[in-house]
Order: sequence, then C-alpha cells, then structure tokens
Amino acid sequence: MGRVLAISSHVVRGHVGLAATVPALQALGHEAWALPTVVLASRPGLGRMVRHELPASDLAAVLAALEADGCWQSLDAVFTGYFASPASALVAAQAIAGIKAARPGLPVLVDPILGDAGRLYIAQATAEAIRDTLIPLATIATPNLFELAWLTGETFRGLDDMARAAERLGPAVVAVTSASETAASLATLLVAGGARIARSTPRRAGIPNGAGDLFAGLLLGHLLRAHRPEAALDASLAALERVLAASAGRDVLDLAALGGVAPA
Repeated sequence: MGRVLAISSHVVRGHVGLAATVPALQALGHEAWALPTVVLASRPGLGRMVRHELPASDLAAVLAALEADGCWQSLDAVFTGYFASPASALVAAQAIAGIKAARPGLPVLVDPILGDAGRLYIAQATAEAIRDTLIPLATIATPNLFELAWLTGETFRGLDDMARAAERLGPAVVAVTSASETAASLATLLVAGGARIARSTPRRAGIPNGAGDLFAGLLLGHLLRAHRPEAALDASLAALERVLAASAGRDVLDLAALGGVAPA
C-alpha cells in the first residue's frame, strides 16, 4: 500500500480533519504521515475552542527536516486540508512542488476547506492562497458546492454547469460533495477523464462533523489502490454511508464502522 503525507487540522476529541482522514487511509492499508496545521481540543461545536496553530515557520521546519531525511522519494501521495494562514498554505505548496519534482506523477489531493452554506469559514487571504498555490498542484480535489463556486467564481443552474466548472478547476479528478440535495438525498458529482458521474446517498439528520474529511481520505485511499475514479467513488461512498448510518445522533463519527471497508 502507499505512504501519504497528510497536512491538515487535528482535534483531540471528535473525528474531523486528520482525526477522520488518517483513520480512513489506515483502514485501507495505507501509512499516513500526519502533520497538523492546527490542534484543537475538540471539534467545533463539541467543546471548548482551545486552539493552537502551528506557525508557518515551524511547518516549514518540519517539512524541511523530512526533505533532508530523504523522505520525498518514499511518498506515494500527498493530502492537504485545513490551513489557518496564507503563509502556511504557501509553505505546504512549496514543499509539494519539491515532492512532485522528486516523484513525478505523484497524486496530490487538495481538500479545499474554505467554507459552506454561502460563507467562508477561513480568512479570505487564506482561501485565496489555497486557490492560487495549492489547487494548481492538485491532481485530485474534493470541494463542496460552495467551495467549487468560490474557487471558480461561477454560479450553477444544475449538474452540467457544476461539471463544466469542475473541469475548468484544473485537477484531473474532482469530486464535488453536496452537489445537489433533496429532503431525502445528497448527490456527489465526480468529474474525471471526460466522465461526469453523479451518485446519491441518503440524507441523514443528526450527523456529527467530519464526513467531508472522511470522504476525502477514503477517496484518496481507494485511488491509491489503483481503483478507477468511478469505482473509487462508489467504494468511498459505501464506506462513508456505513459510518454515517452508525453515527446518527452521536457526538462524534463512529469510525469503528470503517472496519467493514473492503476493496471495490
């Protein structure tokens, strides 16, 4: 299986950020090198917002140490998620450029954690840094509908508009989460290799945060298992649905349900 450098947020309690992505990768047999950009005591909404950001200079030092130790050649993929500052996003982008030079063709999944429900969750300058420095390095991206619209500056009247915007975004594989929704279902749109594939899953009430982080880790994990994008999407959504069904009404995602993950 593969080795993945995963750069994102981490929480002590509650499965969001790396606390969701890393277990997803590990459940599929991959080795994850977790590098937190920020550490929180609990996920937002669960407990006290005690937060410690890793300064960009420290992030750069950790990445420089890994590079000096010759680690880039042993990587099989890179994952990025949450960044707390434009400087941190730039530091990660510079490291990823070096990794891609050492490992041409290396998959890079950028989960552009910007916001949802019509608003940014992070500073605009940080969102712009993710758009301008990380998205161009990505081979895979997993924006939600709001994030796709913000990144492309476009509005959508339907899935066809979304698919065209996803193709223009740049990465070879783009999975748009919450691409459309009804009272009973949510749709995920996959755009890859000229194909446009939409899959609907049940809409569930009382789901704790972290589903997007979990999905992104599952998608990368299945793609690293040499699954074609459509098969990787289906396998990822099946595993995600098991977790969400087990998690309804709970405070945190029930990642024990990942024990049933199997190749597509």
